[in-house]
Amino acid sequence: MLPALQAKLQAVDDAARRFDRASAAVAILLRETNRLSVLVTERATRESDPWSGQWSFPGGRRKLEEPLIETARRETEEEVGLSLRESEVLGCLEARTAGRREMLILPFVFRWTGAQEPRPGPEVAKAVWVPLRELPATRKITTIHVQGRALEMPAFVEGPRTIWGFTYRALEDLLALLPQ
Repeated sequence: MLPALQAKLQAVDDAARRFDRASAAVAILLRETNRLSVLVTERATRESDPWSGQWSFPGGRRKLEEPLIETARRETEEEVGLSLRESEVLGCLEARTAGRREMLILPFVFRWTGAQEPRPGPEVAKAVWVPLRELPATRKITTIHVQGRALEMPAFVEGPRTIWGFTYRALEDLLALLPQ
């Protein structure tokens, strides 16, 4: 399944050139066991973090002059303790902004084959592998509370986990590329 997906992703060098103005990157880690799963993290609750408690991919802001792929690798190691140095980079999804913010984010898609499980760092409360094929059954319009406002948004909702916003849109992009 991953070779077919890889053929539909943007080549890393092409995406890095096309979106060189991006100020952040995320790592979408895919793991094939008996089913294809994606790693998502619940951000730790911190007053200084506007995305506290939200579900996302490992990632963050680019350091000055840092290649975007290195941003994705560095942030993944900091947030969940997984080194992506030996992991295959399958390609990139289309860069997107996070909500109304002007921050452009480039998603890199990695194949995770390591035996090590994620270990949440200080910025992460929890990290879980979610089977990709189960996500469409959890798609809903739900109310999200952001900065004192209630907004109706599409999301993947399963139990206490609500994936919305940038992460939801990137997952929808990924699902659209998966072979049926």
